[in-house]
Amino acid sequence: MSTEAFSSIPPLLRVALVDLVETKSPEASRAFVTLVTQLAAEVEGRRVIANETLVPMIIPDQNSTKPDSATRLLVVTEYPTTQACLIALAKRKEWGPELSTETIRTYAARPWSGVQAAMIRTIMKTLSFVGRASVPRIDGAEILEPLVRASAIQGELPDIGIEDPRWSELVERAGDRPIWMLNFLSFRTTAIYPSREADVPGGSATSGERAYARYGQGLVRPLTRVGGRIAWASRSVGLLPDTNDGDWDQIAIAVYPSPAAMLTMLGDPAYKAAHVHRAAGLARTRLLATQPLAGV
Repeated sequence: MSTEAFSSIPPLLRVALVDLVETKSPEASRAFVTLVTQLAAEVEGRRVIANETLVPMIIPDQNSTKPDSATRLLVVTEYPTTQACLIALAKRKEWGPELSTETIRTYAARPWSGVQAAMIRTIMKTLSFVGRASVPRIDGAEILEPLVRASAIQGELPDIGIEDPRWSELVERAGDRPIWMLNFLSFRTTAIYPSREADVPGGSATSGERAYARYGQGLVRPLTRVGGRIAWASRSVGLLPDTNDGDWDQIAIAVYPSPAAMLTMLGDPAYKAAHVHRAAGLARTRLLATQPLAGV
């Protein structure tokens, strides 16, 4: 097994695998989850997330259109070291023919440390008690369309914004249930702002990663106002062999109580102010709506 995908992850720190799987049925999805969970446990790892996909909200490029639309399963597993992860990956090759035909895109990533995760959870829990926003129930186009028009994604470039029909599809499939939004992030070398005033003090250049960090700081309050949270995040993303998907810098998963909650957040003035930094810092992104898989 090639170790190139793990080259930017210290070998004795925790490592995660993020699998995007084109399963053909719910039964196949549950079988995949059962096996990767078992293999992770055998090397003292654990399954973190097992979600079915609903709809790709943003597809990063033309080459990803077909596989992103075909993806039916998101699984995140964590391992205590790179060596433990490599052992689990090697054992995957011993799977029977029932799963050998599944198309799987696998990414190695360095998850947040326990301290980082605990700190973010504490901050978000504290802020969640202050000033909750009113979130409507979407029971028709007369509710959905104004929310979409008011959101921060209108009028952006196609590779950054979300097409209106995707919201309708998401609401139809998710209803009022919580959604887990998978974000793949690739940063510009230098952030591109629409005006010097939006950039760092003095108008000097800043990196795409730093611009996105400023977005993250501004995101926390609008996210907690609608009852959302960051469920999982990582950095130092590497592609495993046969996963031809370009370079990514970070992966993050945010949870919203409903699609309406996410749209309400996107229309929040504080979010729109922070969103300038997101648009400036990202070269491309993938946004995939998911929900926990039943029966696992």
